Amino acid sequence: MSHDLTRRRSLLLAASAALSGGAAAHAAPEPFAVLDDRAEPLRGDFNRDTGHVRLLLLMDPVCPTCLKGLADIDRDLLSKLPGDTPLRTYVVHEPVIGGAAKNIPAAAGLVHASARHYWNPTGSFGRLAGAAFGLKHDGKPVYAWDVWTIYGPEAVWTAAGPPMPHILMDQLPALAGDPRFSHLDSRKFANDVLAMLASAAKRA
Repeated sequence: MSHDLTRRRSLLLAASAALSGGAAAHAAPEPFAVLDDRAEPLRGDFNRDTGHVRLLLLMDPVCPTCLKGLADIDRDLLSKLPGDTPLRTYVVHEPVIGGAAKNIPAAAGLVHASARHYWNPTGSFGRLAGAAFGLKHDGKPVYAWDVWTIYGPEAVWTAAGPPMPHILMDQLPALAGDPRFSHLDSRKFANDVLAMLASAAKRA
């Protein structure tokens, strides 16, 4: 088994251990910002980064499929980018199935890049984002988590919820078969981001 595969499996096991209150992937906790019900400070960070390609990743830090999605995006994209990449990555952690602030360090350990992590203890962000993205099933709102989005450099956050992303992928059973949204494919996600970064570099 390769060293990289061994490392990835160890990190996934450490993150999954949070389901039972296990140890985090790192002894020192990763820093994260607490989101208020207006999505600050994420909204301010997003707008300050206008001009950059941005990723907004929504997850519960103890959700196994979310953790695998994060690890796969890191494997196929984030870990391959240089340290001075213009890409900006925001990860919002939400308490959907029992995730808590103490579980964020283990989840954050799956990401090589200097992603910014946010904790939304009230769970309000998932409702805000779900409405902004138009997530519905049988006419009923779908809470936004296990959702992975890509924004172009021109995107600006002006409304209460985040702007509609250029690309949205998800792993939500309620959205299965919805032609507007694709099930997460980390390799396609990575290729879409790389194409957007290349296009932005040509325009700069």
